[in-house]
Amino acid sequence: MRYYAVIIIGLLVLAAPASLSAAVVGENIEQVRGIADPIFDNILAGFAHNDYTQYSRDFDDSLKETLSETRFLEIKKNVQELEGNYLYREYLGFLNRQEVTIVFWKGAFDKTHDDVLIKMVLMERDGKYFVTGLWYQ
Repeated sequence: MRYYAVIIIGLLVLAAPASLSAAVVGENIEQVRGIADPIFDNILAGFAHNDYTQYSRDFDDSLKETLSETRFLEIKKNVQELEGNYLYREYLGFLNRQEVTIVFWKGAFDKTHDDVLIKMVLMERDGKYFVTGLWYQ
């Protein structure tokens, strides 16, 4: 199984103290998708256009620090070599865990017939939404 850990900040966020005043992004499918889909669309657009600024626009500071532009380019190269270009995704669901929401999609890429599990960890802080973890498995 190929596993692209774009970042493993999600586990750190799950154990983060409540003093960060973080919150989940929604309690039902409509709320979560209404927030998560546009954020992930922007990430995909940044990925497709090789635009790190767009790609990382909604990342929290920890994720931006860990996933530098150099690391972004390495990940992009690896994904495109092994999986190809992104084709589409199918929403699978979400989990609210402590102060974060974990969103799951099944993705399809043009160089593989295997499904790719996409996980994005989101949190709300001070009225803004942040990506704190992103994985392609």
